[in-house]
Amino acid sequence: MDLTQSSQVVTSSVPKKGDQILQTAINSFRTVLTPEQLAELDCIQSVPETDAVLVFTAELDLRRQSKKGKSIASRLFPVLQAVHSFTSIIDTFISSNPTIAALVWGSVKMTMTASIMLNAASYYEAFIELCMELGRICPRFEQYQALFPASKRLQEALCTFNACIIDCCRRVIAMPKSSSGWTSPLNPLNPSFWQSFQQVFESDLQKLRDHSKNVNKEIRLAADQSQYRNNELQRLENEQADQSRRSLSRFMSRTRDDFDTMHKLQIMRSEEVENSLSSYDYIKPLKQARQKRYPKSAEWIFGTDEFKSWVDGTTSGLLWCSGKMGSGKSIICASVIDYLLTRPSSRRSHVTFFFSRFDDSESMRAETILRALARQLVTVQDVSGHTKQALETIKSAPGDILFDLSRLLTRLLSRKGPPSWVILDGIDECQREERQILTKVLTSMLDDGVNARLFITSRDHATSTFKEDYVILGQISMNCSAAQDGMAQLVDQAVQKCLDAEELLVEDQTLINEIKNTLTKHADGMILWVTLILRHLCTQPNNERIREAIAFKNLPRSLTELFNRILDRTVSEEKESIVQALLPWLVAAKQPLTLSQLKECCLISPLQEYTIRDRYVNGIHLIDNWFQGLVEVDYETKTVHFIHASVQQFFLNASDNPAFSNFHVCLEDADRHIGDVCITYLNFSDFKTTLARIRPPLPPIAPDEICQKALSNEWSWPRLLRLSQRLQGKKPRAADIDASFASYTRAADKTIQETILLDHPFLPYASAHWLSHSVNFDQEHCQTWSLWRDMLMWGHELAASPVSEEHHRTVDGALVFWATQNRHSALLDVVVTSAELIEQYHHILFDYVLKESDTNPLLHHMLSTKSLGHELNSLCCRAAYHGRLEIVKTLYEAGVDVNAHGGLLGRPPNTLPLTEAAEKGHIKVIEYLLQRGANPNIQTDLYRSALVPAAELGGLKGLQACRLLIDAGANVRNTDALLKSCASGDREIIKLLLSSGADVNASYPAPQWKLPSVGI
Repeated sequence: MDLTQSSQVVTSSVPKKGDQILQTAINSFRTVLTPEQLAELDCIQSVPETDAVLVFTAELDLRRQSKKGKSIASRLFPVLQAVHSFTSIIDTFISSNPTIAALVWGSVKMTMTASIMLNAASYYEAFIELCMELGRICPRFEQYQALFPASKRLQEALCTFNACIIDCCRRVIAMPKSSSGWTSPLNPLNPSFWQSFQQVFESDLQKLRDHSKNVNKEIRLAADQSQYRNNELQRLENEQADQSRRSLSRFMSRTRDDFDTMHKLQIMRSEEVENSLSSYDYIKPLKQARQKRYPKSAEWIFGTDEFKSWVDGTTSGLLWCSGKMGSGKSIICASVIDYLLTRPSSRRSHVTFFFSRFDDSESMRAETILRALARQLVTVQDVSGHTKQALETIKSAPGDILFDLSRLLTRLLSRKGPPSWVILDGIDECQREERQILTKVLTSMLDDGVNARLFITSRDHATSTFKEDYVILGQISMNCSAAQDGMAQLVDQAVQKCLDAEELLVEDQTLINEIKNTLTKHADGMILWVTLILRHLCTQPNNERIREAIAFKNLPRSLTELFNRILDRTVSEEKESIVQALLPWLVAAKQPLTLSQLKECCLISPLQEYTIRDRYVNGIHLIDNWFQGLVEVDYETKTVHFIHASVQQFFLNASDNPAFSNFHVCLEDADRHIGDVCITYLNFSDFKTTLARIRPPLPPIAPDEICQKALSNEWSWPRLLRLSQRLQGKKPRAADIDASFASYTRAADKTIQETILLDHPFLPYASAHWLSHSVNFDQEHCQTWSLWRDMLMWGHELAASPVSEEHHRTVDGALVFWATQNRHSALLDVVVTSAELIEQYHHILFDYVLKESDTNPLLHHMLSTKSLGHELNSLCCRAAYHGRLEIVKTLYEAGVDVNAHGGLLGRPPNTLPLTEAAEKGHIKVIEYLLQRGANPNIQTDLYRSALVPAAELGGLKGLQACRLLIDAGANVRNTDALLKSCASGDREIIKLLLSSGADVNASYPAPQWKLPSVGI
């Protein structure tokens, strides 16, 4: 029997307590439904698909297209995702009734649909707020996923929590039916409805908060037993495998409980392998783009011939959409994704997507993009055969995995059936090197004829991106006439929204129409321009000032002019000091920071010794007003973002107006400043005191326990801080079973840890990014250089390591390799200046010097230390072999002897730079070495002289090399160069050698010829 088949085969038929709790809630929910709603609920029989939340929220927005305002369905995402994750795990691990999980999901889904479609704005807005609060209360799936299967108490706690959500849904459904008459406070048309709604459901929210606390308590309790259970599961797995090899019949006669245990373990392991592929939260940018979309404003693209042909598959599999900055390409991408998710003929297709964000460096890496795409295409059922092998290879690969990723992605996209859809937004945000890697993979996939259709948006035209690659594609511009119609719709709805919200206080319909016409006419395709101008109009005190603002002569002609006007208003309102203090953090942070993080870290001074709460920023929630709308706060994560990449670029570029010079941000200086603050922060005396308090003296350990203790998992601050980071913004990676167990093994410390994180929200960021922000550190400009160097050399308990799950301990080979991969010049300088480190890791540095094009500063630093001797001879040989003339020059000028033997990895130990250059035909290097006294007649382990590999190379380069060597005095008589050239049949080289005195009668040892196989 296949262990990956549905869990219903192996679960008990006796209802479990969790089932009963959920069934009771579902039965109660059914009592408030209409006959039509009951019939709809009864039709739900299957567990939701993995993309059910994406599809459902897209459907909700589609149904609400006739309503006013922006998309709101994405605000339901957190609670929907929490319930969806719960249903998937109960279906696998506890439910004896196959429909329980489906009905839990169906109940919540039905409530959302009924509430959102109710024709009362106050009702669904209040309901949205309720759902957002529910999303904040819901237990995080990654916190309980690994612990759930083994703990009945945890299972029951989670079932109780979700049953409470269903009960809350019951009250939401019943509320409009029980609210009659204008005077009823629960009538959605009553002005006091919002407050009444909140009061009615406060008791439900409090109950859910209590149940959530109970879940967290059960998580800690389950963790105390988890390590033992994990060991037992592994033992059972080993026993089962051993017994199955000896006797299949005995294997099939195992008890149902053991079989079920094995099945659960296999599912958990498959999920672990599957989710190790990517932990990046690729859904968050989609939700943000949906939030900015007005109904029907992006539908123009669906009516274009190019899009219709692309969807129907009658043209190229790649559709390229280009548009200027601020034209709404991300919104178009989100609309295309939702169109495909809700299109009936696409329901069985995979819709995969990725948004590269200008303010998230991780999203601009080709590897991150490819991993996220592959992760969306893989399901637990796929984790077998070639796919499982590929996933495990990628998971365990120590170095570059781009080839393996590309091959896996090509295989996944080549499956038979309906085509997969791949949507990519903002690849122009990636650095040129990353963009080249990505386009190379995409081109390769298209050449392989994958069963997929690609939609890509970019500021650049396709020709400038693919350049020399010949790619058949369709193209569409955001500046086409159809897009202009979409702009008119957007302006109409945006203005109406401001009027409805009483932000734009205009009653004159003529002026309202004038505003709409002016914005539509002069937007030039830029949604960003419309948004900011409209915000400015909302601040005007009367109609006269509004008319002045929209007069053609007063309208800003470009985004830069518009941004300058905003800065002018910032200065006039005396907010320039706080804005300038916040700018480095918004521009240079590795990922968007939350309001609470900015509040804590913004005004920390380098080398500050402890937390000074008087330096916390007051009123940080007003940051949107301080920046006059140039930043926005994400409703779900509370992270702060520039509203567009053009805003970030504006602050990075020096202003033409001297009055705004202090708003200019030098990225290198800002990065260094954040690094200084991170180092300062991690060394606060607050943390040293706390760590000393929670780290009790070690009890005596018996000798027979030492190995066991050494091998067991230990509690680790960096693990906890990484988890905290992922909860704030990133999608959590799948439960790493062992790591999850380890994170909770000290339940007594848990309260202290939570308190520290609540009091110091910047701690997870500082722990994760202390090293990445120190790339530009140096002793002259960095105030925390000594502190940083000590942390680097001796470790730090709060500093996360980029190469392990534990805290940073010291500089080792893995870290040095990481530094070369990430071009961390400061860390490499520390290695170079340490005689001990450079002796251990010079081979890694040599690889880096040879790989990179601009490494002269590091090489000069290496040479100035005088720590390396004969190792430099090998580097010179390798540089000559790779044709790196500038490195050969630098080494010679530093005193390296070009006639001294060195070695190349995987070759005989004694070789010479001239020989290596001759073997590869690097003429410029050969000329330089000969001019600097290289002797062409010195013998190596492979060749009698440099003339031999040159003759063996043949061709034009071989002929040129032979001439240079002979002119420099190479002995043509005492080598087998003539024999090599005769073997290759190169007449020009043979003539040259003979004319130079080669002996045609010379004898040489017979070569070891290999006879070709003839299949006998």
